[in-house]
Amino acid sequence: MADDTIQQVYMRITQRMQDCHKQLAQIDAQISANQRETRLAALTKREIQDLDTSVPLYKSMGKMFIQETKEDLLKDIAQSAADAKTMVDALEKKQKFVKRDLDDATANLRDIIQSAQKNKK
Repeated sequence: MADDTIQQVYMRITQRMQDCHKQLAQIDAQISANQRETRLAALTKREIQDLDTSVPLYKSMGKMFIQETKEDLLKDIAQSAADAKTMVDALEKKQKFVKRDLDDATANLRDIIQSAQKNKK
């Protein structure tokens, strides 16, 4: 009976560890995407700032382009970069929480294995 209970606890803990690994992979991908967006916004901002105000600038809206002023376009780029930075910060906090949960699950698994070995002796 005790072996069956230990096996069930072991299965739950390993499932929790797998879920944590999946979450960490998703979070890493989201962080990378947002960091890429931040770099792209910085590059675009740098290129646009060098342009003369008489140059027509366009903003992509789905499948079409809308003409924008340089100031409005720079505001949109700054907002996009700020949103991406905020998202990265939130994702890094979530990543720390998931890592802590993974560490707890690993410690629990270690304890289960040790207690099972002691019971066999």
